[in-house]
Amino acid sequence: MTNGKGLWAFIGALVLLLLAVTWAWYQSSGKLQPAAIVGDVTISEAEYVSALKQKFGKQVLDDLVNREVVFQEAKRLGISADPKQIEQELAQIRDSYGSQTDSEFEQALQKQAGTTVDSLKREITYQILLQTLATRDIAISDDEVLKVYESRAERYSRPKQVRLRQIAVASQKEAEQVLAELRQGANFQTLAKERSIDSRTAAIGGDLGWLSVRDHQLPDEAWNAIEKLKAKDNSEPVKVDDNYVIYHLEQSREATQRSFEEVKEELRREIAFAQVESLDTVLARLRESVGVQLFGQMPH
Repeated sequence: MTNGKGLWAFIGALVLLLLAVTWAWYQSSGKLQPAAIVGDVTISEAEYVSALKQKFGKQVLDDLVNREVVFQEAKRLGISADPKQIEQELAQIRDSYGSQTDSEFEQALQKQAGTTVDSLKREITYQILLQTLATRDIAISDDEVLKVYESRAERYSRPKQVRLRQIAVASQKEAEQVLAELRQGANFQTLAKERSIDSRTAAIGGDLGWLSVRDHQLPDEAWNAIEKLKAKDNSEPVKVDDNYVIYHLEQSREATQRSFEEVKEELRREIAFAQVESLDTVLARLRESVGVQLFGQMPH
């Protein structure tokens, strides 16, 4: 699921789900609440939701119907999503957010995508079930899967990674002062917020997220210092362009390689999925199988 097509499908689905949540909230909250006040004019919640319905109504309804169709048909056929694959997909998304704890991940999802971990798991489950239903009649041999795996082995490898924070200051003297404070027990995240001049990371405690070792986002002189660190260590000041930077190593992950057995079924589905007719056709067939009735007029 974590290819380009799957990512955009996931983002689009989140947008649609957010719209659906807005409708549900509106239905339970009444029609008189204001959505915005512009000068002396009030835009009501009813006007806001009506505009959403006019613009996105059919798309949202189709999406909700498609989801229910997929879950019902999968249940009828005894098809379920492998919990291990759900967790693998979730872990990859979590890594992309750079979250260290469950709480951080939950907060990042709420802030950046307006969703929850449970909703995200349901979305992943939907994508897996849809892919499985779409490819259930397509046979792909182990030899064909192995050939593709061997041609893409690097795709299933992950280089050593480090989770970093940084404090960037304008002079070596100030960097030495910051380092002295850290040695006396000052909190790195707090100092980053107070002293770092890097606008991109200062507000989030200097967080650079997870980086692959020797990633080009950092210069060689930075990596030379970082590679000497153990978890929770701080580097000596490193001159980067016109600034001086202190790096903090939160934690590291050793390089990994997912084996053929680990990815075989996932890759088999992906190969089969590439041979599938359009998803619109697949969903239309599933809707006909389950039976769908739409009521009322819905704008296009």
